[in-house]
Amino acid sequence: MNTTTPLRPQADATPRKGDGLAPHPERPDGLPRGSRFPAPHVEKLRGARLLAVWTGLAAGAWAVAVGAGYGLYVIVQSVL
Repeated sequence: MNTTTPLRPQADATPRKGDGLAPHPERPDGLPRGSRFPAPHVEKLRGARLLAVWTGLAAGAWAVAVGAGYGLYVIVQSVL
């Protein structure tokens, strides 16, 4: 048995209430089972926007590090 395919009821099994009223496709996009989904288009950051993101992330990281260091400094000073 393949673990990627769901179990299907036997052909001679009695249908449940509501089965067979409306056919449902195997996949929402109507493609056959086993075919891959199309790769999504991803717009890449380039140029000034990329530089701005990196600068913001670096500044945020430094702010967190300085804040944690100062907090540790205050705790140590209050204990001593």
